[in-house]
Amino acid sequence: MNITYLVDRLAETTPGAPAIWLAAGKCRSWAEVRARMDQLADALRDHGVGPGDRIGLLSTNRPEFLELLLAASRMGAVTVPFNYRLAPAELAYQIDHADLALCFVEDACRGSYDAAAPACPTEILESAAIDEWIACGALTPNMQDLPAGAPLGIFYTGGTTGLPKGVVLSHDNFLANAVNVTGRVPYGPADVHLHAAPLFHLADLGATFNALLVGGSHAFASQFRPPEILEQIQAHGVTAMLLAPTMIGMLVRDPAIATADTSSMRLLNYGGSPITDDLLREAMARLDCDFNQGFGQTEATQTITLLSAEDHRTALERPDLLRSCGRPIGSVAVRVVDGDDRPLPPGETGEIAVYGPTVMTGYWRQPEITAETLRGGWLHTGDIGLRDHDGLLRLVDRKKDMIVSGGENVYSTEVENALTDHPDILEAAVFAVPDKDLGERVHATLVLQPGKSLTLETVQGHCRAQIAGYKIPRSIAIADALPKTAAGKVQKADLRAAHWNRKDRNVA
Repeated sequence: MNITYLVDRLAETTPGAPAIWLAAGKCRSWAEVRARMDQLADALRDHGVGPGDRIGLLSTNRPEFLELLLAASRMGAVTVPFNYRLAPAELAYQIDHADLALCFVEDACRGSYDAAAPACPTEILESAAIDEWIACGALTPNMQDLPAGAPLGIFYTGGTTGLPKGVVLSHDNFLANAVNVTGRVPYGPADVHLHAAPLFHLADLGATFNALLVGGSHAFASQFRPPEILEQIQAHGVTAMLLAPTMIGMLVRDPAIATADTSSMRLLNYGGSPITDDLLREAMARLDCDFNQGFGQTEATQTITLLSAEDHRTALERPDLLRSCGRPIGSVAVRVVDGDDRPLPPGETGEIAVYGPTVMTGYWRQPEITAETLRGGWLHTGDIGLRDHDGLLRLVDRKKDMIVSGGENVYSTEVENALTDHPDILEAAVFAVPDKDLGERVHATLVLQPGKSLTLETVQGHCRAQIAGYKIPRSIAIADALPKTAAGKVQKADLRAAHWNRKDRNVA
């Protein structure tokens, strides 16, 4: 199947309904979106792009991002969104690994792209440039028939080896996730979803299809700046958003909210980390809307479990509920398994495994890692948790060496590789420590070369050229040696213990 049939359905049943909100309150209808999608798909074909070819997207949130995603999907091409916050070396690896036929780059991102891949074919992703492409395309319905499991996109996520993995997700994956989510979160055709979180992240990109399934319209915030988000809510009557808890805190504590009209808001979905009791109370009072927490993973097409709006209202009296991830959604099956993949009973801790139509088809060009991760047909998430006797899933730790800081995933190995590239650093151990604003922050314990000394500022400056800013350590400690097993493996649990010893788990 081709998921753009959802656009066809909306263009035929509600052709004049609002679809994409533009500046100054202007809006494109679903009939206009379908016409532009078909013309842009035809223009891509004329440029030699065919089914299965990879098209890169390096951009902030903007209508053209969604239009190009739909057009590429329409003609069977595979979209590869890139994180515009990456350092040039990180971006260069992903561009090369994806083997792009073409990449659309927003002008604001042009400098970092040219530094990463000067030889890769590119086009400008701006309103005027996309309008020129659309004007060149034929206005004829030309949806590509696709086989089951045909890829819609490749989404890069960090890896424990230090190199990112490209998660391949299909049209079927996205449709199944949208059906699952809208079965539990009451999206409707009158909803206006504001893309406030980055579209290159699967959390917000998945929400695109949730809204698309029910005919909701789309508004765009190019960057997350609370005053601008509040302006968008007022200008377009925004009803739904997806944010990380850190972003929620920034929004409800911004002075501009005192005079902002947020009465249109009715759904605020969040993920990446739990929300604190104090922030939930403050946010619910300020925004007066329903809150839903999603626990998910790129490899599972956004959402695995959901802590519902009803659960959040109950949590005002029972804050312990906020420490859970909720219950599996729709067609997703979840179990907790031991080291031999045997299911464990409620109350016992093991690895969280997932089964269902939202599970990825695999990692791009990494068959061995795919086979290990999907062994037995189940996605092994690398997260450690348990099911309580009420059926709620609780996250306890991470099997993978990963930090979730401000809603961004940071793999420790990537940071350690950057650190040990410094000539004065002999060894580095990177791990999460609690942070009241970010949930977790990146911390590094360093062993230096004899006679050397380093400041945090020097370490951060060294890392800045190699890794994205959100991956750079926010705190460091200098040690004479790292604790190790007899086999020489660093025992990070010993290092983390001093920071987490008053917590009931080892993640935020």
